[in-house]
Amino acid sequence: MKFDTVVPDDIINGSEVTYAQGCPITSLYIHVPFCGGKCSYCDFYSIARPDDDAMRMWHRGILLELTRIADEADANQVVLAPLDTIYFGGGTPSYVPPRMISSLIDHARSLFSLTPSCDITLEANPESVDSPLKTRAFGIWRDAGVNRISFGVQSASNQLLLTAGRRHTAEGAAFAVTSAAEAGFRHIAVDLMTGLPGQTMTDIEDTLNFIDSLPVDHVSSYALSIAENTPFYHLWRDSPELFPDDEREREMTHTITHRLQLLGFEHYEISNFAKEGARSRHNLVYWHADPYLAAGPAAASYMAGMRRCNPAGIEEWYALMEDTAGGPFSGSTVEETISEAEACTETILLGLRLMEGVTRERFMQRHGIDFDELFGEKLTSLERRGLVFRNAGCVRLTARGLDFADIVARELV
Repeated sequence: MKFDTVVPDDIINGSEVTYAQGCPITSLYIHVPFCGGKCSYCDFYSIARPDDDAMRMWHRGILLELTRIADEADANQVVLAPLDTIYFGGGTPSYVPPRMISSLIDHARSLFSLTPSCDITLEANPESVDSPLKTRAFGIWRDAGVNRISFGVQSASNQLLLTAGRRHTAEGAAFAVTSAAEAGFRHIAVDLMTGLPGQTMTDIEDTLNFIDSLPVDHVSSYALSIAENTPFYHLWRDSPELFPDDEREREMTHTITHRLQLLGFEHYEISNFAKEGARSRHNLVYWHADPYLAAGPAAASYMAGMRRCNPAGIEEWYALMEDTAGGPFSGSTVEETISEAEACTETILLGLRLMEGVTRERFMQRHGIDFDELFGEKLTSLERRGLVFRNAGCVRLTARGLDFADIVARELV
C-alpha cells in the first residue's frame, strides 16, 4: 500500500526556518503503553495488564508507523539520518515479550540504519526481571542492540514502594540490577523519587546507600508531581500533611545531589547524574531542543519544526496509521508549529536545565543572534536575584537557581 501524506500548507510556517526544521533527525522514541498495574502517581497513558491481542496490535502498529515515517519523510520536509539514539519508554517496555522489542530494533535498523555507537535505552521495572527465569530477557535485549537499561527503582523502602503502588521490593530491584550487569550491560540507570507520602530523610539516606551497593552509572531523581485523578491526588487533597513540604523536599534533593557527587556521579542536568561516559544521549536531545521521531499511542515527536502527538488510544492510533490520509504526518497530530522566536526561548529554557547552561556560541550557531539581545533584561533581573550566572561564554543556573528553576522558566517565557 502506498501512502503519501503531506502536511497542509496552512500549518507550515514558510516565512521562518528554525534550526530544528533543517536539522537531520537522529533520535527515535517508542512508547510502550503497557504495564503490570498503575502506580499511585501515574497519569501517563498506559494499559494495565493488557491481553495478547492488544500487544500484538501495538507491535504491528509500531512496525507500520516506522515504515510510514521512513517512506513519507521527504514529502513532509523531514530530514532523516542514521539513528544515534533509540529510547523505549512507557508504561513498562520490559512488560512486552522481549522478541517484540528485538524485532522493532531490527526494523528501525533496516529503515533508518543505526550509527555504530547507537545508544539504545529500555525502561524496565524490576519485577520484570526479578527471577532467574525472567532474566533470559536480558540476553534477547542485549543481542538486539539494547545497551542501556533504566530501572524504575524509586526507593529502597519496601513500605514506600507499597504506598506508591510499585510491584517490586528493594530486594527484587537489587537482583534485577545485578543481573543486568552480569548479563553484560555496562550502562545501568535507576530512577529515584522524592516527596512521597511518609518519606523521611532516613529513607533518602538508606536509598543512597542502596544505590552505592549496586553497579549503577546513571541516576535520575525526580520530585513527586501530583496529577489529578490519581490515588496520590486524592490522598494529598484529604491529607496533605502526609507529604513532605517544599523545604523538606529541597533538603532531600540537596542530600541526593551532594551524596551522588561524592560517589562519583556528575550532576549534569537538574534531575540527572552520571558517571564518566554515562550521560543519557537520548535525553540530551530533548534538553538541546533538537528534533526527534516518536512512534506509538500518545507518543510526542518534534519533526520539521512541528510538535506532534499521537492519539492516546491503541485502536484510534492504529486506525490512524492504517488510514492513507492519516499516519505519522497527519495534520490531526500537529499540536503546534514552532516559530523562530519560540525556538529561541526553548533553547534557553531547556538548555538551562543543564549544569553547563547555554553557551553564546551554541545559541549563535542555532539562531544567528546573541541571547542577550533577546533575553538581556530578564537575565539581568534574574542575575541580580542570584538565580542565574552569566559571563562572556554562557548563562547557567546558580545553586539557588536550581532550587527555583520553575521561577526562572516562568520569567523567561
